[in-house]
Amino acid sequence: MEGDNCVPEGKTVTATIGRVGSKRISISSTSENVDENGEARFAITAKNKVGNARVTFKANNLKMFLTVKVR
Repeated sequence: MEGDNCVPEGKTVTATIGRVGSKRISISSTSENVDENGEARFAITAKNKVGNARVTFKANNLKMFLTVKVR
């Protein structure tokens, strides 16, 4: 896959959670390789604390943010 927001196959995507967010969620692994479909899969699990957590995904020079709401 090609495009402005696509990461080539075999590249590594890293996921990080801020200090406050780590009290609310956990991630299965901090880095995953991109597959042939241009996807890297992460499992995000909620903990017992309610609130929002921000996850940052980085690959090459791309950076994307995801806000997770725990209720």
